[in-house]
Amino acid sequence: MIQTIKILTGATLLTIALSSCYKNEYGVVDLTMPEGNITEQKYVYNHPCAMYNEADFTRVKTMLDNGTAPEAVKKEFTNLKNNSYTMLSYTPEPQEEIIRGDATGTTAGKENYSYAMKDAAAAFQTAMLWKLTGDTKYADLSVKILNAWADVCKRIISNDANQMLAAGCQGYTFANAAEIMQTYAGWAANDVADFKKWIVDVFASKNKDFLDNHQGTNNCSLHYWSNWDLVNMCSYLSIGVLTENDDMVNFVVNYFYSGVGNGCLNNLIQATFDDPLGSGEQIAQNQESGRDQGHATMSLAVAANLCQMAYTLYRDNQSVPELDFFAADDNAIMKMGEYVALFNLKDGTDNANATGQWIISASKMPFQEYKYCLDCTCKDKNHGVDQISVADDDSRGTVRPGWEILYNHYAKVKDLSSGYIYAKQFADKIRPEGGAGDARYGSNSGAFDQLGWGTLMLYQE
Repeated sequence: MIQTIKILTGATLLTIALSSCYKNEYGVVDLTMPEGNITEQKYVYNHPCAMYNEADFTRVKTMLDNGTAPEAVKKEFTNLKNNSYTMLSYTPEPQEEIIRGDATGTTAGKENYSYAMKDAAAAFQTAMLWKLTGDTKYADLSVKILNAWADVCKRIISNDANQMLAAGCQGYTFANAAEIMQTYAGWAANDVADFKKWIVDVFASKNKDFLDNHQGTNNCSLHYWSNWDLVNMCSYLSIGVLTENDDMVNFVVNYFYSGVGNGCLNNLIQATFDDPLGSGEQIAQNQESGRDQGHATMSLAVAANLCQMAYTLYRDNQSVPELDFFAADDNAIMKMGEYVALFNLKDGTDNANATGQWIISASKMPFQEYKYCLDCTCKDKNHGVDQISVADDDSRGTVRPGWEILYNHYAKVKDLSSGYIYAKQFADKIRPEGGAGDARYGSNSGAFDQLGWGTLMLYQE
């Protein structure tokens, strides 16, 4: 099946054809929409319309230009300009193969996904700076990075499933950078087309295959923890927006509500409880809450990014209420955020959440028993585990960007009067939250799994 896509770049209208079927090691991957879904819609795409839209950039730029921006926004803007991934001297290092996981038998022979991880962040963050400053030097650097990877990179590969994490995390970062930059007249139309074909071929085909098959017949659909599904859903959705592919967008919308894996809302949230501290709120147990808190916070942060992208598209497609992932199942994502925040917050005043005492003890945290891959169809069940309590591990207290998304959406956009007290505390604590390049998040993959910079783009007093 062939889909024709019209791309407007500067003053040039370009028509390209993208194949909806791709062949990889698992066979042919069909990018079209299956039958029997919750929604099958056609969408309006007013680019940029993934993480943020033009109105978002205009609002923030106006505040920065006229001096009315809140101090936290001004500080985060300064931090972004001084970030190591926005220096105009930054040089991309594209690789022919992106390798994450077991590199045995690969051409390069070693794990190298950090190149894509860093370059994707640089492309996104310089794209943001171009929109907020008007300085085309940032635009040209972002385009340079995007073109370099589209020209050089041929595949994502490894001898294990970890390649799918690269396909997801780096896929949605590259796609969001390109989504912003396709509004730049200086990005040549043929280069835009080449990039879109590249990201569909290399990333989207992997995303779809993973969500469809979860690495083949040896695994059940619930074998992989929620973060695996979520990063691939983020990538597939943002690439769908970038290329104006309704089938891809519809697939993610339907998967969020009725998918087979742990990125589906019904699997992502395991149980809902009353707040044990007596706030009157409800909190919802994350599918990874019994695993460890590093992954629980990752799952929440990536879910927040997914919801934000879907909601940005919803702003121009309000006839499709399913796009409001934030509102789904009585604000379930808000409740999941409250559970994660409550268990990971300390009462100290430092913005790294490193000092003070836990605001709740592990013994007081409600938890519904979760049997992970014990009663499933996986052929190898050695990985299965019976979780009976929330994970009180060394990663408890982990900070990640994403709390501004949750707090500002529910408190400011939706104007709810309650339900987000712990998300607010977390957002207040780490503000300005920053993103890749912020020392609080380190330099490994955990610093690059979410887009960040929510204080700059979303914070409202």
